[in-house]
Amino acid sequence: MSGAVWQAYAIRFASDPARRAAQTFLGGANPGPGGGEAPTPFAYHAYLLRGPQGWVAMDTAASPETCAAFGKPTDGTLPAAMARLGVEPGAVRHVVQTHLHWDHAGQPGLFPAATFHMQAREMAYVNGPAMRHAVLRAGYRAEDIAAHTALLHAGRLALHDGVVELLPGLELHHAGGHTDGLQFVRLRTARGWMVLASDTVALRAHLERRVPFPALWHVGDALAAFERVLALADAPELVIPSHDPAVSDGAEGFVAPL
Repeated sequence: MSGAVWQAYAIRFASDPARRAAQTFLGGANPGPGGGEAPTPFAYHAYLLRGPQGWVAMDTAASPETCAAFGKPTDGTLPAAMARLGVEPGAVRHVVQTHLHWDHAGQPGLFPAATFHMQAREMAYVNGPAMRHAVLRAGYRAEDIAAHTALLHAGRLALHDGVVELLPGLELHHAGGHTDGLQFVRLRTARGWMVLASDTVALRAHLERRVPFPALWHVGDALAAFERVLALADAPELVIPSHDPAVSDGAEGFVAPL
């Protein structure tokens, strides 16, 4: 394969083993046994990406304290994963925040020298009139929004519009749907073009059934995102869901090479 090749690691930092289908699929849809009561366990992941120009972080996870506040048992931590992989936090020059929900955008201070990358629509969304609705702001913490606003004013947050080649072999793509500014990452790996789907695809079953996760800004954008991630990956198995336990089950130290 010609061009820059990246390695990706999923970092599992929390779990939700008691989640049910009714909480996981729009409309509570579950065609199999158990219906809406069928178990659909979640895992919570951030990612570390290694390429020719060094390490890039994708999402900054949540602290054990924040996970506990949301009732999610903690597995590993992002600092422990960085230590395991030999990643010096100050050497990470780019952090991709896919969106600012609590489980994706906590702990930005872990990367003191990085420029952060987000879709401009996400910053407008979290500071705009949509947040008057409790159901839309439920996944956000005001302190995370404030921290990224501070990064913007410090000149350390780049706001993008649509598709961006961040580095050779590493692209950002706006999706929307789950939130107005949700983005995902496409990267060239030894296995082919891979899509780290973030919350465009929470579980593999969402993609297979074409049924979104129920926390939504725009249903149509969420459905279209299924088609986009499949079109941008070289194979369906190279679309990596953000919350599927299978991504990291059995991984040593909760660090799973992808």
